[in-house]
Amino acid sequence: MSKNYLLPVVICLSLLLALNTLMVSSLAPSLLPKQLISWIIGIALFFVGTQLNPKNTSKSRWLFFGLSCLLLAIPIGLNNIVRGSRRWIEIGPVTIQPSEIVKPLLLLFLSTTQLPFLHLIPVVIVLLQPDLGSSISVFLLSVPVILYQPKVLRLALISAVGLLLISPIIWTKVLHDYQRNRLLTFVKPHSDPLGKGYNLIQSKIAIGSGGLLGKGYRQGSQSQLLFLPEKHTDFIFAAIGEELGLIGITICIIIYFVLIFTLIRKAYSTLSSNYPLFLFTLGIAIQIWAQSFINIAMNIGLLPVTGIPLPFLSVGGSSIMALLFSIGIIFSS
Repeated sequence: MSKNYLLPVVICLSLLLALNTLMVSSLAPSLLPKQLISWIIGIALFFVGTQLNPKNTSKSRWLFFGLSCLLLAIPIGLNNIVRGSRRWIEIGPVTIQPSEIVKPLLLLFLSTTQLPFLHLIPVVIVLLQPDLGSSISVFLLSVPVILYQPKVLRLALISAVGLLLISPIIWTKVLHDYQRNRLLTFVKPHSDPLGKGYNLIQSKIAIGSGGLLGKGYRQGSQSQLLFLPEKHTDFIFAAIGEELGLIGITICIIIYFVLIFTLIRKAYSTLSSNYPLFLFTLGIAIQIWAQSFINIAMNIGLLPVTGIPLPFLSVGGSSIMALLFSIGIIFSS
């Protein structure tokens, strides 16, 4: 049964690897070797993951949860501030982002626990770094558990109403200045075109200037001349649109659709026989969908700018390795 789902997943991942290699070699060639090493390690972790079935890991769930919280707290303790956040661990030349690494561990916990609301602890720790984008991404891991446990769903709905009622307090007391500015810039990006609205405006220009076929490999003026910020990470989708055009971004979206649809089908094939694996697989499918949707919507101005990477394409080894490890776990049965 797994083989029926494995082939399209492997094809999609191979296409994403090819597209990632093409774009990184164009946008940030000096980072290409490190990115390829991340893919190689991730592929090795994929095979490690195939030996780790969530149905058989229930006794270790508290180990996964404790290790996740510890890894998330380390950057705060190190107080290594980069761009206003403490979200990375530096070990020599290697930089690790714990909020990406812990996602499969937290999903292994969530797929077997009876106390899913403990998941709010790691979410809060990520918020304290502070990293709003990653905290949203980590929180979304709990969506399958919330949807498939009626009591938890009711409590989640009550909590959502409560958050809505205290939203003015969240706006003034919880959100940082740069986070409020991002939301305000989303509403009126042209109010400060050379400051707070610069990133979004340049992203739209890059995508629009690509036209149908794109400007060509290493020919994008916005990305190559450094008008487009974070062109190899947060705004790599805009760079794809500029260099490969509408055809390139359409192919990219189709690849994501096939990958997510296949993972959802794989999840429901295990619903009756392996409920923990069902929750885990659905969690990864939702994570890939949410990150892709938020990142793409951010690039075209439908959502505020956040630091959520485009899965398998944004430069960053932690995300790629964690996702490939997670997909390996999905095919453990």
